[in-house]
Amino acid sequence: MLELRASGLEMAIIVQQVIDRIQQQIGAAWKSQSADVFHAGNRDSEVTGIVTSFAPSLDVLRRAVAARMNLIVSREAPFWAAGRGGDRSAAQESMNHDSTYRFKRDFIQSNHLIVWRFFDNWNARKPDGQLVGLARALGWEKHYKPSGGEPWTRENGYFSLPHATLLETAASIKRTLKMKSIRIIGDPGTRVTKAALSHGMYQVTDLEKHLEEPGVDLVVIGEPVEWEASPYFADLVASGQKKGLIVLGQEVSEEPGSGEMANWLRSFNQDVPVEWIPTGEPAWMPNQRGGAE
Repeated sequence: MLELRASGLEMAIIVQQVIDRIQQQIGAAWKSQSADVFHAGNRDSEVTGIVTSFAPSLDVLRRAVAARMNLIVSREAPFWAAGRGGDRSAAQESMNHDSTYRFKRDFIQSNHLIVWRFFDNWNARKPDGQLVGLARALGWEKHYKPSGGEPWTRENGYFSLPHATLLETAASIKRTLKMKSIRIIGDPGTRVTKAALSHGMYQVTDLEKHLEEPGVDLVVIGEPVEWEASPYFADLVASGQKKGLIVLGQEVSEEPGSGEMANWLRSFNQDVPVEWIPTGEPAWMPNQRGGAE
């Protein structure tokens, strides 16, 4: 039931109302059978603020608490059952014995946080907010050259770039996205002019589809499947093809989409604050001075 705020001027907004608004605004038929579910908290709680992020890490949750925001809308789930096998009950039992799981669960509960994953239906929305967010973060919107079909979809992220070498382009991307590390496959001196940009994990078949596009000499993605996609591209280069692959990492490629999500949520949730809190790259790299960066 709705309650009046202390000011007596506004009505409290509960979590389920925010989810209902999202379903109404998504612009596509809502997929009820999806990964978009509550992972923690009470859907009847009053919303004090909305946080978007790639993953609801403990650092993100602590920053949300400090900002007095309690609804976390994340691309990934807060816990890690998927890595414990297909039996969900067995996976949950395994997590119950994990001290890290118990610490995080107790932190969420004690701070009355609500965590809702927003993945499948956000992916179904047009345009692809993940691709738009990444292109904007790179400053590439003006270079967008769709290849027919529907623009701004994961399969249609083609960009005509200023002429540069693979090394120069990778250095520019690393600097622009403020990345700690970046990985490249290909000759550093290869000239690249047309990029296929996407986010998330890629298999060989995904790479092949992008490389079928005429003129593509650069593929920029989040995460190639290490045992097949990376060796495939290395063999492609070794066979004599002048192409390059730039690997951003899953978090770096997906996080700007959470910023795009925050902008979208803000457009129809003016009655509560909405903030994007980036998860941040999980690993650090040693610098040339022997320290960390």
